[in-house]
Amino acid sequence: MKFAQISVLALALAGPAAHAQWEDDWNPWETETDLGASLVMMPEADEQILARTWAGVSTNRILDSGLEIGAAGRAELQKDHSQRAGFSGVPVGMEGSGLGLQGAFTGLAVGVPPNDTETRAEIETAYIYVEGGYGQLRLGRDLGVAARFQEGAPSVFDTLASGRQVLDPTGLDMVTTRHDLTGPSVKLSYATPRLVGVRAGVSITPKADVRGLDRDADRNLPGAAPLTITNAVEGSINASRLLRSAGVRLSGALAASTAEIETPPYASDLYDRVTTWSVGTKAEFDTISIGATWLVSDNGIKTGGDYEAWTVGLTKSVGDYLIGAEYGFAEDDLTGLEGDAWKLGVSRNVTKHARFTLGYADNGLNLSPTNAFGVSAGKNSPEGIVIEITLSD
Repeated sequence: MKFAQISVLALALAGPAAHAQWEDDWNPWETETDLGASLVMMPEADEQILARTWAGVSTNRILDSGLEIGAAGRAELQKDHSQRAGFSGVPVGMEGSGLGLQGAFTGLAVGVPPNDTETRAEIETAYIYVEGGYGQLRLGRDLGVAARFQEGAPSVFDTLASGRQVLDPTGLDMVTTRHDLTGPSVKLSYATPRLVGVRAGVSITPKADVRGLDRDADRNLPGAAPLTITNAVEGSINASRLLRSAGVRLSGALAASTAEIETPPYASDLYDRVTTWSVGTKAEFDTISIGATWLVSDNGIKTGGDYEAWTVGLTKSVGDYLIGAEYGFAEDDLTGLEGDAWKLGVSRNVTKHARFTLGYADNGLNLSPTNAFGVSAGKNSPEGIVIEITLSD
């Protein structure tokens, strides 16, 4: 009893030093949290106000051998355009009648009834990992290496960046250079260490069966032949190099992905393996960043289903402000659609945890007059002021 009292007194006198030692001895895990929310407003759009909020946590431990083990998870709640959640779906005003086909990569379709989606919540990340001198191994819900390693056009926007737009107020955005075939479906990924500025990786996804918020690979539209992406394999290589004499950091990435397509017998003759390629590059100077990304996919369609998109962007910091311009273009042979998007904007961190961006945006969508979906040709091109507010911890 007396020994216990002396021990308690000694710990009290040790104060913070004893507490820190206790953490080192008994709590070897380092934990970080990630909380945030984004609000997007565009008065001239089909959906004037959209929003998302997320919460994430990661923890890791360094073993005596030097090996790092850990886990990470992130959940998100999102209100996107009702017809275009997860980028997939029917662009506004493009619905028709009859059997349509849906792109295995884009998820876009024309000639089928629209399918409205309400506010959704999803576990976007939930994986474990081990990392050491031979690289990193991940298992669980996660982005594949093609999306994780990607480089490209910089933007002043977080949620509305062209080519990787998370929320779509207009319901017309068809420009995506985000190389994400399987969304957050369970996968196994391996990435090498970065040697001389170069890192490579590969991801394997047995089945894309998770309806991710930013990439919905498991959404089947009414009236379209249902499809399932299986046995997906993707690889990517990323290079980054600082040229001190020129005062610029150059980075680039090349990625490819392929997967099998499962579909009912009546549509099996129309689909084949889906294959997608992307390349991106970026140059970062002291106050200026410039970059571009290009992506092409056959959409898993045997003939006439190719999708191609590219984006370019430029940003410059001026004091506490970041100004920028960006442009993107895409064409999709499957749906007969062509679309472009350009944005101008200026952003500023108004507090340590709040970022405000004001800009002007235009989303254009053209439908060719020779489409086979019973949809009249024409162009939709809403444009106007956009406001983006991002809060983070």
